[in-house]
Amino acid sequence: MITNRGNPDDLRAEFDAVLDELRLGMVEIGSLIVENLRRAGEAMRHGRLDLIAEVRDGDMEIDRRYLALERRTFETLARQQPVARDLRFLIAATRILYEQERSGDLVVNCVNALEREEGFPEIPGLQAIFSRAIDTAAGLFAMSVEALAEPYKEAGTRLDQADDELDDLIGRVYTEIGADAAAIGLETAITMSRVARYLERIGDHAVNIAENVTYVLTSEFPDTNRVVFSDEP
Repeated sequence: MITNRGNPDDLRAEFDAVLDELRLGMVEIGSLIVENLRRAGEAMRHGRLDLIAEVRDGDMEIDRRYLALERRTFETLARQQPVARDLRFLIAATRILYEQERSGDLVVNCVNALEREEGFPEIPGLQAIFSRAIDTAAGLFAMSVEALAEPYKEAGTRLDQADDELDDLIGRVYTEIGADAAAIGLETAITMSRVARYLERIGDHAVNIAENVTYVLTSEFPDTNRVVFSDEP
């Protein structure tokens, strides 16, 4: 809440501090999600069922921060009268926080699936491509965090292009699962396919976050001519 009622420059500085607090909060949440995804990846790669509780605990902290930052964002929207880029930032923040919260939940979905299967089958070809998909999803989400920390106009386009690699890997995971379905078993094959889908969706959320960064800086989403809350002349 902005309390300074004096010099307009002081008011602006105080409001900028609030916006920076929100941005840094989103960076911190995103970093926690990357850390948790890598922890979940370790669990899935090596059958580390002991890490599942840590992943769930990590997501509880993510949810706690998400709720606090979402409340702070809506309070700022309600109590101020932001325009142009400030308004775009606050609107984008509500979207970004949603994308982050959903990504955190998808990480938990991955380890929930692992727990139900009591570990995934150790099939070398499948393990190798699955491991690459995990690393690529984590790397893509890390890119979305970097875009929040150091915003740049091309963020949406760059992550959309980077996401092509993850989509390709997920397709190859499906192919490997299909080829090894007899050895894996039908139920496990379905479960692993769902986990692959969760990783794919995490990548999609990362792209959406980056597209919102582009929107804040340019007033447009990538590949569209739609202008919303354009900068004042």
